[in-house]
Amino acid sequence: MRDRRCKEHMVFRVFSRLPVPLSLLGRLTGTDVIIPYYHIVSNETVIHVKHLYKYKNIREFEDDLDCLLTHYSPTSLIDVLHHMKTGRPLSKRVFLLTFDDGYREMSDFVAPILLKKGVSATFFLNTAFIDNRQLCYLNKASLIVERFEKTWSSGLEKTLRGLLRSHNVLSSNITSGVLSVGYQQGELLEEIAYAMNIDFVDYLSANEPYLTSAQINKLIASGFSIGAHSIDHPVYCSLGLKDQLHQTVESVKSVREMFHLSYGVFAFPFSDYGISREFFARLSDSGLVDLSFGTAGLIGDSVPNHLPRFSLENPIDTAGRIVTYQHARKLGRLITRDPIVVRK
Repeated sequence: MRDRRCKEHMVFRVFSRLPVPLSLLGRLTGTDVIIPYYHIVSNETVIHVKHLYKYKNIREFEDDLDCLLTHYSPTSLIDVLHHMKTGRPLSKRVFLLTFDDGYREMSDFVAPILLKKGVSATFFLNTAFIDNRQLCYLNKASLIVERFEKTWSSGLEKTLRGLLRSHNVLSSNITSGVLSVGYQQGELLEEIAYAMNIDFVDYLSANEPYLTSAQINKLIASGFSIGAHSIDHPVYCSLGLKDQLHQTVESVKSVREMFHLSYGVFAFPFSDYGISREFFARLSDSGLVDLSFGTAGLIGDSVPNHLPRFSLENPIDTAGRIVTYQHARKLGRLITRDPIVVRK
C-alpha cells in the first residue's frame, strides 16, 4: 500500500510540474468520464458543517466549474443512464457533477450558478432529512463543538468528559471526542445536547439546513436529477448486510416514490469500502437501482453499473490539481497493475 501511494504521488508531482493537458492525461489513463462531488458551497460559516470538513466558497466553486468546462463537457445523469443501458457512447471527456447530503445551499446558491453555466448535476438525498424532519448525527456533533468552544468552562468540560467516558469514547480533548461519536451512538449526542441546553428541533425549525420537498421539486423541474444517499447517513462498513440493504433500498424507493422518478440511483455515504459482491447482487435483484456511485476516485470497479467518484473538497485545492492527482492515482495503479477495486 505504501509503495503504491509513493508511486501515485511521484506521478502526480511529475504531471503537476509539467504543462500536461487534462485531455492528454485522460487518454493516458483511458478515462473519458469523471464524476466529481461536493457536499456544500457557501460564503457563510455553516455551523452544522463547520467542524466536519472544509468547503469551498462561491468564487472557488465557480473557478472549479470554469476549469472543468475548459477541459470537459458537462453531461447529465439521464445521458449516463442511457449510455449504461444501451451502450450508446457519451461525448469524449465529459463530467457528471454530483452533490451529497441535500443541504439547502443546493437550492440557494448551487443550482442558480449551474443553470447560468449550463451544467447539469445530480443531488443525492438522505431521506430522513428531507423537509428538515431530522438532523444528521454529524451535524449534531458540529453544533455541539461550536457551542462548547464558545461557552467553555472547566465545569462543562468535566461534564462532557464524563458523558463521553460513560459511553467508552476516550479522547484527548472534547472536540475530537464529540466528533468521533459514531452513527450507532446517537443517544450520546442527545445526552450531551441536553446537558448543554441545545435543542436540535429548534435548530431545524429556525435554520432549515436541508432541502424541502418543494425545493427538490423545483430542482427537478429545472432539469436536475435526484438520487438517494441512504436513509440517515451511516458508515456502511459498520453495518451488517441486512441493514446495508435496508438503508439503500428504502431510501431509493422513497426518493423514487416521493418525486415520481422513472430511474433509481444511489451514492454511498462516506465510502463504499468493504461492500461485498453479495450486496450489489441483491441490490440488483431489487430492481429499484439502475446505477450506484462509490468514492474510489478514477480507480475502476469490478461491479457492473457502479461508478467511482472523487471529492473536489478534500483536500481544498483547485479542480485542475485535484483532477490531475486523480489521473496520477490511476496511472500509479496501472503501473502497479492493480487498476480496479476488487470485491469479495
